[in-house]
Amino acid sequence: MPTTYQVYFTEQAAAARDRLDDPQRAAFDKGISVLARDPFLDVSRAISSTGDDRTVRLTQNILVEYSITMGRLLVFIVEVFNDKDIVISDLDG
Repeated sequence: MPTTYQVYFTEQAAAARDRLDDPQRAAFDKGISVLARDPFLDVSRAISSTGDDRTVRLTQNILVEYSITMGRLLVFIVEVFNDKDIVISDLDG
């Protein structure tokens, strides 16, 4: 039976999560449940030398950074990207 990691959030990450609108929150929660089953997904990448601190885009616009230790997954960054927050659009060339 596969292990599911217990998921925790720092205050900063929880505050960002709580600001998501309903469709974003539903997608976020679905992504977190996938991550809790496998925090070492192929689409995630290590951001520390040990590989236990990782980053992944849960959705097109939501990136999380997290740490895995002793059966726990701690989400410490939730970054929400908004197309209005860009300097140069990819379409600008």
